[in-house]
Amino acid sequence: MVSGTTHALLSFAGWSVIPDMATSRLLQFVVNPILFTYFKIPPPSPQILRSTLRYRLTFAFVVLSYLAYSLVQGANSIERSFYEMMQVSVDVDEAGLKAAFKGFAKRYHPDRPGVGRDGEELFMRVRTMFEALKDPVVRFAYDRFGPDVLKWENLSTEREYLRHGLIYNSGYHIVTFLGLQFWSAIGDPSPVAFWRYMLYLSILVSEVSLILSPSPMVSSSFTSAFPDPAISPAPQTLLHIIFPQRVAYQHILFLHHLFVFLTIALSRVAPMLFPSTDITSFLRGKGGKMFMDKLNAIASVTDKETSIMLHTELHSAHPLKEADLDADRPTLSKMRPMIELDDDVMEALTREMRDMIIEANVRKETGPIHRAWKDAIARGRSAARSAMSMITKDRPLGSEEGKKDSGDADGWEGLKGENKLPSPRPSPPPLVSLAPRPTVNRRASGYVRARSVSY
Repeated sequence: MVSGTTHALLSFAGWSVIPDMATSRLLQFVVNPILFTYFKIPPPSPQILRSTLRYRLTFAFVVLSYLAYSLVQGANSIERSFYEMMQVSVDVDEAGLKAAFKGFAKRYHPDRPGVGRDGEELFMRVRTMFEALKDPVVRFAYDRFGPDVLKWENLSTEREYLRHGLIYNSGYHIVTFLGLQFWSAIGDPSPVAFWRYMLYLSILVSEVSLILSPSPMVSSSFTSAFPDPAISPAPQTLLHIIFPQRVAYQHILFLHHLFVFLTIALSRVAPMLFPSTDITSFLRGKGGKMFMDKLNAIASVTDKETSIMLHTELHSAHPLKEADLDADRPTLSKMRPMIELDDDVMEALTREMRDMIIEANVRKETGPIHRAWKDAIARGRSAARSAMSMITKDRPLGSEEGKKDSGDADGWEGLKGENKLPSPRPSPPPLVSLAPRPTVNRRASGYVRARSVSY
């Protein structure tokens, strides 16, 4: 017989390998030929096969079918209880148990011919169980914790059996919880992890409910700390309806099988039927790797171009030293980093950049500073127009410049009026700034760079 650990390993291997293999074979020999023959739908290319709806639905069908088969196998593999071997109901009384055992002894007593070695071992095991279950306290514990209660010693009350049984069963839940933690740690973040924990909590609550529920047995000779089922019957669950001849510990074993199979099915089917659109999941895939490689290449080129532009600006701002006049001047194709920076030049550049940032912020913001800036711009433009008008008046009308200016003025006056202005509108004349602007010494520099000034 296969041990529990070996069965668990085989089940895990089956869930990991069989669904993918079965899906590929089913698509190749059944689904694709049917769709192409009757609906003229060609099969997808192997490169995009796993991302198609056809593959996802077939995969879900295979996994759910294997799940149903595994559940049936797990339910049938549970060892029969004493009541099933006696072929009696779980609520049979003491007299019914004695009558059932007498009938069993007539068929499997070792003195009867044809019983054999196996029949003799079965009879001895059933008789030991019958002798123990005549005690109502032991029967109470047997219904909830199985044949292992026959090995427990120094226990005499239902409370002691309950305490010992709950501690005994807690080992399974501790190992299961640690397994879920390990699974979540090594796996990718997924919403399925939340539902695995919810499933685990549901199984735990169901197991505790089965253990603490009233006993289904009906007997006037047995005494129990729980209410009499004749007065307060035990609640009927779905498991009691599906398996009416089974007791609580068998239902708990079935719940353990159900939890394992549903957990693996949830981890395999849900991501396949509902693929995640999260960018994190995309980046972890093959497409994400290609995207990141392309992004790294673009970032490298951008970094190189930015470095060239920066050092070009620095070279243009710094004058060439006498020692470098005879050397090869750097070009854009062979740009050398600017290692030795001049303090005066860097200070002037820093001051200029600070002024540009302040000017840009003043333009965007509102308030008294913005209004003062606009008033200053208006006054500067008004002063510039006044200066230009004074220069025009000082020129003689008979000169060539005066004729040109007069013609321009007449032309400008002719364009005044609605729907007569040229497009785009002519820019205002530049401001005449009386304060000297900070300059950078560009003598002996290998670069000539134009710069626009905002007014």
